[in-house]
Amino acid sequence: MRSQKRLKIGIVGLGLMGGSLGMALVRAGYTVSGWDQSAVARQEAYRVGALSRLSHDLRDAVSQASVVFIATPVESIPATVRECIPLVKQGTIFTDLGSIKQNILEEVYGFLPEGYHFVAGHPMTGSEQQGIGAADPFLFQNAAYVIIEDPRISKEAAAVIVEIIQNTGAQIIKLAAVEHDRIVGMVSHLPHLVAATLANTAANAENTFPGTLALAAGGFRDTTRIALGAPEIWRGIIWGNLGQVLKAIDSFQTELDRLKEMLRSGNHAQLDRFLAQAQEIRRGIPAKNKGFLSLLHELVVTIEDRPGAIVEVLIFLAEAGLNIKDIEILRIREGTGGTLRLALESDAAVDQAVKVLETQGFTVRKR
Repeated sequence: MRSQKRLKIGIVGLGLMGGSLGMALVRAGYTVSGWDQSAVARQEAYRVGALSRLSHDLRDAVSQASVVFIATPVESIPATVRECIPLVKQGTIFTDLGSIKQNILEEVYGFLPEGYHFVAGHPMTGSEQQGIGAADPFLFQNAAYVIIEDPRISKEAAAVIVEIIQNTGAQIIKLAAVEHDRIVGMVSHLPHLVAATLANTAANAENTFPGTLALAAGGFRDTTRIALGAPEIWRGIIWGNLGQVLKAIDSFQTELDRLKEMLRSGNHAQLDRFLAQAQEIRRGIPAKNKGFLSLLHELVVTIEDRPGAIVEVLIFLAEAGLNIKDIEILRIREGTGGTLRLALESDAAVDQAVKVLETQGFTVRKR
């Protein structure tokens, strides 16, 4: 890949996303400056290697940058771009990491002066944890990173951002803003609200029947995990994509009503089909999720319940020169072992991995 690493990069907002981006770009060889309203966040970002140097103020952080990433909460992204414009040189490329796109795009292009550029972007990754303390230099690796296509966005500026992002290990996906907002409304924003609703519903039951939450086990914890996301972040996301979120809720409500009706009518066969269909859809998501991620080629390995079993799998594949793109523990039960899902970069790599692991006595199947 042609190098643009002489470009100086500024990052405004040094929380989880901005900090992780800074760490990845510094590791990739870029010179990165940054700014956050929190002096503690700035110091910590420099300490963990998210910044090449400490800046004295916002001007110092962005004035020499050719590219400025805005990693603030979504509701403040346009205002932050506006604040930076007088501090940077003409030709500077602004880009954001916000999880809504249409509103941000319209607002920024409503005031962006000629000679400056804005490329709307969204890394499809994150964590329930927040702040620079949760930053991870590998957060973007193998994650989808959406770059918005719009007639107002300079293709040359977008190409600069694409190259920078590819150096973090992310996979570039290009979408129109309205398409992006529709998709994330369904697969990101709705799940967060459903998780929050489930948590609040269980809390109501706890008030009536104390001890309910004490028995909340893996299924409840997994389903409500994303409700741990910071409310101050999600507030702006939900309001900023309200139209698409309401459409997603309507679709979800339709499915809930359909489920309620089949239960009330005692339709066992329909419930069986409902559950089987959901199971099949969920099983297919990793391999068929082409809307955001390139097709990943997968295999599932059965592992014993013994120390070092997972490490052995990884070592055997590494020795064979195979690069694992994603890994997930699907099921683990004490005394019986479990299964491990591995994603590789090609079907040929999966075939090779199956042969390697079967030779070592593992039970393996392609997905």
